[in-house]
Amino acid sequence: MEQKKKGFRIPWPWSLILAIVFVVGAGYFIGYLWSFLLALGFSAWQRRNNPDMPEGGYCLEKTRKRLSSLGIAVIALFLGFCVAVYIWMTLQEDRSYWESMEYVKLAVGGAGGLALLLCGIYTAYTSVRDAFWPEKSTLARSIRSQLPYPDSAPGVKELFAIVDKDIRENGQWFDKVAVGKEWVLGDMASYIPRIRVFSGRDEIRTHRSQSHTNTSRILELHILDDRKQHLIMNMGNPRELQALLDCISLRAPDALRRPYNEFGKWQGKSDMEWENMLREYRVKQGNREMAAFQPRNQDTAVNQNMTLTGPDGSVTSRVTPDLIHQTLLKCLRDGEGTFSLVPGCPIEQYNVRYVELECFATFYEDLEGIEEPSAEDMIELGEAELFLKTTATGEAGKNLYSGHVLETDIRTAEEILKDWFQGVIPNMKGWQATPMWEKKEQEKRREVPPPHLALMSPSGVFQSHDRFTIEDVEVASEGLVDGSYQMVELVLTGGYLLMRIDGGNKMDGRCTVTVTRPDGATLRFFKNQCTHRQAAAWLLEFAQGKFAPNWNEWKDCTRQAERDMAHKK
Repeated sequence: MEQKKKGFRIPWPWSLILAIVFVVGAGYFIGYLWSFLLALGFSAWQRRNNPDMPEGGYCLEKTRKRLSSLGIAVIALFLGFCVAVYIWMTLQEDRSYWESMEYVKLAVGGAGGLALLLCGIYTAYTSVRDAFWPEKSTLARSIRSQLPYPDSAPGVKELFAIVDKDIRENGQWFDKVAVGKEWVLGDMASYIPRIRVFSGRDEIRTHRSQSHTNTSRILELHILDDRKQHLIMNMGNPRELQALLDCISLRAPDALRRPYNEFGKWQGKSDMEWENMLREYRVKQGNREMAAFQPRNQDTAVNQNMTLTGPDGSVTSRVTPDLIHQTLLKCLRDGEGTFSLVPGCPIEQYNVRYVELECFATFYEDLEGIEEPSAEDMIELGEAELFLKTTATGEAGKNLYSGHVLETDIRTAEEILKDWFQGVIPNMKGWQATPMWEKKEQEKRREVPPPHLALMSPSGVFQSHDRFTIEDVEVASEGLVDGSYQMVELVLTGGYLLMRIDGGNKMDGRCTVTVTRPDGATLRFFKNQCTHRQAAAWLLEFAQGKFAPNWNEWKDCTRQAERDMAHKK
């Protein structure tokens, strides 16, 4: 329920018009300084009696306050005009006795006066533009640039409403800057999930002259987002700066908080160094989210870093504990069956690399007297043989493998499989070691690469991720649209399903999309060309398992792909 306001509020722009009329009218009788102070006092009284979100929203109020910069603009214009008049009067004098230094001083003074005039004109233009045309304001442009699709962003009312709602419901104010759950609002706005590096600047500058010494204090919040965009927000209270940084650290726990003297180094990072930092950020974020998510949702958690090959040869990377349970039951219902779990990155411990856990489940017991055995009956009467394949870290390049075998009941096997799903190596007590063998002697089942996400920037910086989430795919799709990535390759379900998107060039600006489709025992390749936005949409559909295009519009290039692969071999 909306709270009732304690006082009345004069709506914009009547509040500004009345303030100007009051200052001009009352200034004639009591002095312009006193009339200006009274207008400021009335404005402060209104804000104190209306503590809720101002009419129009916080963002709109920020743009309207830009009118206060008109005072600075007037001063700069007045000083520039005075310098111009002085130079003009000086040029009217007799210059026959001037030395070269006099011309130098006049040129320096002219440059300073011109700079003041230009600064005053620009400040006046931006303050009036932001106040009366907020859709063109610096704040609106900063919000629009951080949306997934800036070109199709909503109007300024809807744009400001996104930030206003977050600040109203979740905002904490620190002097002039507010921190919500998703946005930081100051002179500009920063989307918290995009923050990668942030810093607080608190410096005291001293300017000494022959007559006196001037000091000024600079209080600023500096932010670098995932696109390396630099945002600066001014503050006025030094005691609020540290509290502001602490709050951002809580809202963006994976972002880097650095001292201001190191901030310039992050701005100067090369493309490769910046891509490495983004990769470390995603890994850190994924580990934190997985650690927070799994304890609460053990039965439905999805591990995209694990590949399950079923008894029928089907492969999936969306592995859950429930899927493991259902796969075990399928093997038991069929009488017997084998399936395996392969991590995207081998699990290393004590110089041993654990690469695969295979389970052979069977149902030997006589079911006389049981017409239709239930799942519990099959679990109680079934047996399993677990085979854990390992290789020494120093022997990885020699393709030499060893293993351990354990025969156990179905319940114990399921517990071990679910622990392996979480990346936990089983207790090897009771397991029997097997002789070492070469890779060519292992089972005939085809080995396929794990899922991965590969990215390449326009400068040629390449990165490959074996561990990624759907959020990482969303970032990649956004990078296709804004030009951050020239190539994106997504491989799912153990390497059978692939989508590769290559950005356009100067000759053809369209994206080239290559996608695979299993057709029985044959893996078929298809190609198509489209806009960057369409390619980004297809990429998200492909990652979510919703990709179902009209294949008649795609070119079948299976033979060409097979020839290319044979040529590479």
